[in-house]
Amino acid sequence: MWQEETDRRKATILVVDDEKPIADLIQKILAQEGHLAHTANTGDEAVRKAGELKPNLIIMDITMPGMDGYEATERIKASEDLKNVPVIFLTGKSAQEDGGRAFARGGAAYVRKPFSSVQIRDLVNLTLQSVFNDR
Repeated sequence: MWQEETDRRKATILVVDDEKPIADLIQKILAQEGHLAHTANTGDEAVRKAGELKPNLIIMDITMPGMDGYEATERIKASEDLKNVPVIFLTGKSAQEDGGRAFARGGAAYVRKPFSSVQIRDLVNLTLQSVFNDR
């Protein structure tokens, strides 16, 4: 029973940010929690990797050159296999600047940069609880 609970909490997570050091930092935070985190640095790469990995959770930067995080999320969620994958948006914008677009585009949560490792860890764990409890 204990092993089953431990295994259930491990997740595949896709981290998307055009700033590689930020994506790598989040990947490291998640790995310390026992999760398998993959990174993507563009919206196109995020869409492709999401289709390949079928992650349990996506952390998506909003502002990226080319395809932004909103469009990448819409494309990902257009897939029947991925439509229910929660997305945590990551941005330097305030909630007022975003105007609720993150939630309107399918976001489960919203984190402002700069963030702390505790914020990321706690928000990911909280979001994953709902994912694993829905199984």
